[in-house]
Amino acid sequence: MSVALPVAAPVLPRTGPLRWLSDLLYTRRGLLLAALLGPPLLWFGVVYLGSLFALLANSFFTLDEFSGVVDRSQLSLNNFREMTEPANVDVVLRTVAMAISVTLACGVIAFPVAYYMARYARGPQKALLYIAVMLPLWSSYLVRLYAWKLLLAKEGAISWMLAEVHMTWLLDALLSTPGIGGNSLSFSRMGTFIVFVYMWLPFMILPIQAAIERIPGSLLEASSDLGARSGTTFWKVIFPLAMPGIAA
Repeated sequence: MSVALPVAAPVLPRTGPLRWLSDLLYTRRGLLLAALLGPPLLWFGVVYLGSLFALLANSFFTLDEFSGVVDRSQLSLNNFREMTEPANVDVVLRTVAMAISVTLACGVIAFPVAYYMARYARGPQKALLYIAVMLPLWSSYLVRLYAWKLLLAKEGAISWMLAEVHMTWLLDALLSTPGIGGNSLSFSRMGTFIVFVYMWLPFMILPIQAAIERIPGSLLEASSDLGARSGTTFWKVIFPLAMPGIAA
């Protein structure tokens, strides 16, 4: 009968550059953290923040109305002056209002789902919930958007279902507004709200679920032993500790 012998881990030499580097990273945890996070943060800064700064730089130039090419011959503040026009101010206000309302709606919907996944779901049920949350992310953003355009069209499934139950009064609020040539290719404000909540809800559920899972159960037991009610435990213990996930 053969016996498998344990494989010895490689031992670093007592002196040399590898030992010096190992001791340096072990004694200075901040340096180790910087080495781990440096490459992805650098990539994030170059790709994401760099594109935003490029967009900001282009805002100081004008756009040739005939060719559509950015004219960088001289600096101009015309783009910022045009932002003060009533039509553009209305667009900005509606955009900010939509962003705030979608964020709040995602938080209200995501927190109970994330809490149930973290505290009560076990085994196959938890796996099914993970699949249900991540399934929309398996398809392209544009594919999901176009699918909702078809669902919210006047000839779509939602319109047919509301007509069957004689709730056509919801069509103007929930479904698409007429587009060019009578086709329903644009969303109403309520339709836009529903689609954005659907798009961003998984990105709210997963960080909150991860934050709640890291809350030690002993803290909840201690809160209960000290006489705190469930509401007090939620606002004083669970919600503050889950705030990093909500912020993420």
